[in-house]
Amino acid sequence: MWRHPNPDTSGSDQTLFRLRSNRVSSWLLTPGFALLCLTLAGCDSGDAESAQSPATPATPVPKNAVSAEPKADGAPAIADPAPGQPGSSDRAQAFAKAAGEKVAEKPNVRGDDPAWFFLVRELKQMSLGAFWEKPWAEVAENKADPIPSMVEFHELLKAKGVDLIIVPVPAKASIYPDKLDARFAPGDPAPLTPLIDQMKARGLNVIDLEPILRQRREAQPAEKLWCEQDAHYTPLTCQIIAGLVKTELEKGAWFAAHPKQAMTRGEAAELSITGDQVKGSEWDGQVPAEKLTVQYAGRDNGGKIEPVAPDPASPVLLLGDSHTLVFQEGASGGMHSQGAGLFDQLGVECGFPIDLVGVRGSGLVEARKSLYRAASPNPDYWTTKKAVVWVFSVREFTQSFDNIIPIPIERRQP
Repeated sequence: MWRHPNPDTSGSDQTLFRLRSNRVSSWLLTPGFALLCLTLAGCDSGDAESAQSPATPATPVPKNAVSAEPKADGAPAIADPAPGQPGSSDRAQAFAKAAGEKVAEKPNVRGDDPAWFFLVRELKQMSLGAFWEKPWAEVAENKADPIPSMVEFHELLKAKGVDLIIVPVPAKASIYPDKLDARFAPGDPAPLTPLIDQMKARGLNVIDLEPILRQRREAQPAEKLWCEQDAHYTPLTCQIIAGLVKTELEKGAWFAAHPKQAMTRGEAAELSITGDQVKGSEWDGQVPAEKLTVQYAGRDNGGKIEPVAPDPASPVLLLGDSHTLVFQEGASGGMHSQGAGLFDQLGVECGFPIDLVGVRGSGLVEARKSLYRAASPNPDYWTTKKAVVWVFSVREFTQSFDNIIPIPIERRQP
């Protein structure tokens, strides 16, 4: 497993020569890595963000009740209502303008609902409206269309017989616009579905979470899908996404045949957090801790649920930004807890431990560089892999400062 330890620091000058990691291994000094560095010289990145256990006899994996519906491929299209009605194009334009007015020269802002806090970089993207209809050189901080790079990654994996499942994480305000600005309702922000459709047209397998989570909020208004104080989704949403990803993984013939292990979830518990939008800000100490409902996932050890470690030999790799680490990496790393993140919930859904390469930087670029670093020391790394689940914030489409460059998935052999 590879994790980025550094906080999200937009605009910093980080490169492959300034590795942001606490895992420094001797292979970094090998000629192969030096060759890659020469190949990638001049790129800048800095967009802020155990051996497998012996298989036990197959046991039924508990179904994820919270993610059973709606299905990943069954969400109806978002309708285009009449002008002035919630979800109409003029309402979307009005919300984009309102989001832009909320942008301040600080990393986060407080919503009209005083319990809710929002990441400014997400609001900057939302202020662009249907940004995919405009030139990328005008809307993207790095001036680049990210889709060709995604297609390149897909083709590299496909050549290895590995499927790619892309899971862009919606902006918080796209699901909770009313918490940011009380004049608006769910459905008002311009949906990203047209952009997702462009990605699918290029042959990419993409789970469009936005309509699914909007419908979920409408059907279960008492649930909390995003943290009030944090830029990340809640443990409940980790479970929902894990169920949707499993639906895609099950389409692979290998999935049913792969040995399963006894993994489960505990009873619902309460977790108190101070979110990353409050901690260290002007509101730190001024607002009470946020309460979240959480179900820890892993192995049952005498009634105690213990987290499962990442397995580098697993057929499934979870790759991405801090959405892969939140509620998994632990409170000491600023990720609130262990054993309740997307990594943990997806392991329970699969019925076996999965692999993890998570970063606190760019989910589009820095995560792929970290994957190269993690995979290159092991020439057999890709022989066991069947699927990569790529998770990153949608703000990466326009708010990443990382130069988009070709990145290999393994060291080139002499």
